Amino acid sequence: MNAEPISAATTAAPARALPRLRASALDLAVVAGWAVFAAAAGVVARAFDYDFASPTSADIFAFVTLVGPVVLTFAFQEASSRKATFGKRRLGLQVTDRSGRRLSLARSLTRSIVKFLPWQLAHTAVIGLFDDSTNSMLIVAAIGAQALVLASVIAMAVDPYHRSFHDWLAGTRVIAEEHSRRSTTEGGST
Repeated sequence: MNAEPISAATTAAPARALPRLRASALDLAVVAGWAVFAAAAGVVARAFDYDFASPTSADIFAFVTLVGPVVLTFAFQEASSRKATFGKRRLGLQVTDRSGRRLSLARSLTRSIVKFLPWQLAHTAVIGLFDDSTNSMLIVAAIGAQALVLASVIAMAVDPYHRSFHDWLAGTRVIAEEHSRRSTTEGGST
């Protein structure tokens, strides 16, 4: 993990775990809307005889229509001047590097890939289980993906800066935007 310390010069308060979880819930609602589009694309693909018979082809389709676009959307939003996804903007949160600066696209993409890797792993495992429901490696992968998400949430709750695994690995942090603005406009830190 990236153990680089958070810059002492940064005055923005780290976003607490509960607002981050609420922002994630809002983002997941948007993702659910996109999933409806991906499902509709699946219906259209089936009508044009796309081969969903193999787990690999189904997994590739799920990645291309759902996981990949979500990863890219999150990466571009968090690397933008707003520094936030829809959910984070609604809750006044921003993603920055450890010094409080806007993320590069590469850092943001790293963060999003690590964040959504358990989701892709779960998709791959579950799709594979439809084909071979007794494959113990797929069962371990499906359970492991959920355990990784839970461990990341626990890490976020106990870390003093409320960083989850994807923040640690990408060298990012989530801050409370209002505190950051107040500190800047008042000319000092609180």
